Amino acid sequence: MKVTVCCGTCLENEEKLAKTARAIGNALAKNHIELVYCGPLAGLMREIVKGVFEKEGAVTGIYPSGSFAEDLPPIVTGSSTYTEFYTDTREEQTQQLLEMSDAYLVLPGGFGTLEELSSVCTFLTLGPLPGKPIGVLVNEGLKDGLKPLLTMFEAWAELPETLFFLSDVESLIQRLAAKGSGKECLAG
Repeated sequence: MKVTVCCGTCLENEEKLAKTARAIGNALAKNHIELVYCGPLAGLMREIVKGVFEKEGAVTGIYPSGSFAEDLPPIVTGSSTYTEFYTDTREEQTQQLLEMSDAYLVLPGGFGTLEELSSVCTFLTLGPLPGKPIGVLVNEGLKDGLKPLLTMFEAWAELPETLFFLSDVESLIQRLAAKGSGKECLAG
């Protein structure tokens, strides 16, 4: 199973968020879930990738050609795996993220994170990605302002079965895994 994580690249003295991000990476690897991401390896994403590598998991990075070369993960050792794909445009990058993943996880971020979440929601409501779950972590400094924002949109009514908000990392990862694989889950 593959999960795309959408999150910010700035940490700005957010030790709790860094610990949470590392725990997410650990939980993904422990549950044999491959991390898929795009963008620079900085901030929260750097911590998630470190967490995956700590538990010898798998990571796939999708980058626009010529971007973020200095931010690619270090050489992977042990049984961790790292794969990278390059696209010609940001649109192709987003398309690969959408198609490659079985589920999506949203953490604190900026407009890039919001744009990625918006793309996932758009594809879910228009049909090309039916039933893929979106988990939002509401924890450790993540403001719960996203849910009220999303309810302003008419398409919100089409997402309740797919989009969920949880504050516990393990429950969130288990629920993504269960929903992404089509199995029922009691977590959360």
